[in-house]
Amino acid sequence: MKKGVCYCLGGVLIFLSILFYLHQKILIYVEAYRLSKTNHVYNELVDKRDYLVYNLNKEISVAKINQWAEKNDFTIVGKEKIIALNLKRKPVHTSTYTLASFFSRILGMPTGSATALAEERE
Repeated sequence: MKKGVCYCLGGVLIFLSILFYLHQKILIYVEAYRLSKTNHVYNELVDKRDYLVYNLNKEISVAKINQWAEKNDFTIVGKEKIIALNLKRKPVHTSTYTLASFFSRILGMPTGSATALAEERE
């Protein structure tokens, strides 16, 4: 009788360790997918910017841009200055992240991964 209990407990422990391993593996794939998606969008934006800068440099000289800016009372912003227009924070819905906080507290998952999983399930 004791051997049966030991085998059962051993099987449960092995099952739980495999389940935990798969859970961590899935989190790694979710983060890799988010990273590749973000990197792809970034590369597209860089390509568009380079295309626009090339066309601007090819067709318009800096002197013409400065003349037009002075005529229309525009001030050209230097590289060290940052302009932010219409910044509004989106309200965070607490009910959306309840599943994420559950995973974070119980399973010890990082919060970013838990929110990614919660957003995908919606």
